[in-house]
Amino acid sequence: MTRLTAKLESPEIPKDSFAAQPKRMYRAGNKFCRIEENADLAHGIHGLMIISEPDVWMVNQLDKTARHMVDTGPTFNCRMPIFATAGDVKSSDDLKQLVQLEFGRELNYFRSRSGPPSPGPVLRGKSTKVYSVENGDVQLFLFTDGDPEAPVSVVKTRDKSREIIWYGEYMEVPFDAKMLARPEGVKIDEVEP
Repeated sequence: MTRLTAKLESPEIPKDSFAAQPKRMYRAGNKFCRIEENADLAHGIHGLMIISEPDVWMVNQLDKTARHMVDTGPTFNCRMPIFATAGDVKSSDDLKQLVQLEFGRELNYFRSRSGPPSPGPVLRGKSTKVYSVENGDVQLFLFTDGDPEAPVSVVKTRDKSREIIWYGEYMEVPFDAKMLARPEGVKIDEVEP
C-alpha cells in the first residue's frame, strides 16, 4: 500500500487557505484508496474519504457523520486524479489523458509517456531527475529522487499559470484493511446511485 502526503502550491491559492493544506493519501491497487484532510473549521468539516470498491464513504470527522455510496460500475476503480478539471484542457482527449495522472501512479504515468528522465534541479535539498510530458497546451513535469525512485514534486503549467504538488512523504507500507473498511463511530446515511 502506498502512503503519501501532498500539498498544492499555486499563485492563485493563498498559502494559509484550506486548499493549500497537505492531505495524506493511501492507495492499494485499483480497489482501495483513503484521503485524509486537515480540519476546515471555517466550514465545519474534517474530511475523510474511504474507497473500498464498490463502497465509498465520505466522512465528516467533526460531526461524526458519513455518507455511503455504492459504485454501480461497470468497472470498479479507485481514482485519485491530481490535476483534472475541465478548465485544464481544451479537448476531451486531452482531459482523458490528464485524469490518468493520479496520486500513487505518478511514475507509471510519466514513464509510459516521457522519454528517460533528465537530471533535474535541487528541490528542497534533494537532487532530482525530471520527466516531462506535453498534453495539449498543458506541460507536466515529475521531479523524483531516491532509490527506489519517488516523487518530490509534480508541476503543471499552462499559459502563464503554474500549479505545484509538493510531496512530504511517499512510501510503501503494509496493507491495513481496517483503515480501508466501513468507518466506525459515525452516523452513516445511505446515498442512492
